Amino acid sequence: MDYYDGPLKGFAQAAFGVDCCYFEIVAWTRWDDRRLFSVVPIESEAFARIADALAIARGGGSPVRGLSRWRFADRATAAAMNALLRRCAEQARAPAFVCLTTGALADSSIRVDTDEALRGRIGEALSSGRISDLRGWRDLVGPRDAR
Repeated sequence: MDYYDGPLKGFAQAAFGVDCCYFEIVAWTRWDDRRLFSVVPIESEAFARIADALAIARGGGSPVRGLSRWRFADRATAAAMNALLRRCAEQARAPAFVCLTTGALADSSIRVDTDEALRGRIGEALSSGRISDLRGWRDLVGPRDAR
């Protein structure tokens, strides 16, 4: 749904160690393209509804578009997709886990379960409206023996 030299947020299947999910970037480093994502597992049925709705929608020629930019078949479908997106974005502010990726490769990710303090920190970062610098998350994403 958003992209800048790699994914920033969207829906994925078989990524981040879950069947289906919504993901949103929390922090990154541009020089080595490490990205920290908040990941929200979603039901397979919800993912299938999204895929079906997008398959018949028109996105204006670009495969990377926010759901609000797609022209869905009808208003009811558009409203359902927007409601699902709002729900996922809200859940991303307090995820059960985050993933650190190198480049756009989710299969090379490090998964970190969250606690209440970390969920609050993620919520604040996502509410800021900007992507944090990953250096501010060293305590979370530093070398394993330093954690």
